[in-house]
Amino acid sequence: MSGHKCSYPWDLQDRYAQDKSVVNKMQQKYWETKQAFIKATGKKEDEHVVASDADLDAKLELFHSIQRTCLDLSKAIVLYQKRICFLSQEENELGKFLRSQGFQDKTRAGKMMQATGKALCFSSQQRLALRNPLCRFHQEVETFRHRAISDTWLTVNRMEQCRTEYRGALLWMKDVSQELDPDLYKQMEKFRKVQAQVRLAKKSFDKLKMDVCQKVDLLGASRCNLLSHMLATYQTTLLHFWEKTSHTMAAIHESFRGYQPYEFTTLKSLQDPVKKLAEKEERKKIARQERAEARAEEPNQLISLDEENQHKESSNFKNELVNMTPEEGACLGPMAGNLELEGADKDDMLLLSEIFNASSLDEGEFSKEWAAVFGDGQLKDPAPTMTPGEPDLKPQTGSGFLPSQLLDQNMKDLKASLQEPAKPASDLTAWFSLFADLDPLSNPDAVGKTDKEHELLNA
Repeated sequence: MSGHKCSYPWDLQDRYAQDKSVVNKMQQKYWETKQAFIKATGKKEDEHVVASDADLDAKLELFHSIQRTCLDLSKAIVLYQKRICFLSQEENELGKFLRSQGFQDKTRAGKMMQATGKALCFSSQQRLALRNPLCRFHQEVETFRHRAISDTWLTVNRMEQCRTEYRGALLWMKDVSQELDPDLYKQMEKFRKVQAQVRLAKKSFDKLKMDVCQKVDLLGASRCNLLSHMLATYQTTLLHFWEKTSHTMAAIHESFRGYQPYEFTTLKSLQDPVKKLAEKEERKKIARQERAEARAEEPNQLISLDEENQHKESSNFKNELVNMTPEEGACLGPMAGNLELEGADKDDMLLLSEIFNASSLDEGEFSKEWAAVFGDGQLKDPAPTMTPGEPDLKPQTGSGFLPSQLLDQNMKDLKASLQEPAKPASDLTAWFSLFADLDPLSNPDAVGKTDKEHELLNA
């Protein structure tokens, strides 16, 4: 048998050589690329081919769901651990705060705060015990992701590659069958060659398809076992934690049963602090404006009150002077002159002068009638009545003027003085009152008079 040589038919050898040729490989790659392009662009494929892979597509959908949910679960476990640490820290801080406040309060409420603070610190310590099963759970999930899911993912990728080859071979066989002529030998050989390629691709695809389906089923079952085992450990730890914490809180509640609690009141609505500040600033602005207006009106009120008082005093003084008799005016003497000078009202002085001149004119007419009846000698005895501010017109000895003539001249002088414009006279009454004791012989009526009037007064 050692010298026996196996021989193959020439047609089988040619077929084998033709299957491994470069042209055949190029044609195979062409149709594989065309199938990949159809899948990438989402073009419609043959519905019968797609329906034959329905169970495989369902398994692939389950695999992608397991892959996505395991990644989300790993992130959630990490975030949950952080939240537990933060909550435990805040709970511990609250317990310390209640204990510190309880030491300061010596009442029963302080004891309650101390007990509650100790319970919260204990609860924060027990809560940290939940991190041990969570850390173990996170490690198991990461191991499951990096090993089981990664191995299945590699198998799925090989299966997808074989499915692309298989569907590409189907497209090739479909194209060859459209040009098939049974009478031509070469076309029949070409069809058989493509058909053999489809069979080989289908065999590889079916094997990988079975592997993928089995691995996905095993992956789902292993994930369920993992979750049930790790969550059972976490559930047991969580139940122990709540049992200890609830027992401690119940003991505190029983120890302080019957204590009168505080009465708390809640606000139904909160006012915006920005609105309160705006209203406060507006009220301040209005108050400042009112104070400024009040300060601005105070001087005007004082001035109006002063003017009103001065007007009332001047009007009362005018009425008194108008109602004054000539005898009262003679009794006033220099005081009346001072009051006239201090008034500085020209109209009032003219009115007073007219009143006094009217009395002097009446007295002149009376003197004429007296002289006509009783004679001139009777007029020399009684002294003539002087009006306030009127110069003394008593004739000198041996002057030779009659009293009637003096009265007539006095009337003319008074009329001339009334016709002349009033000149502002310097008031020397204040200085005269200061030096009245030094010169008692001086005439107070001469204050503020001209030289001519002064000579008449000294006559």
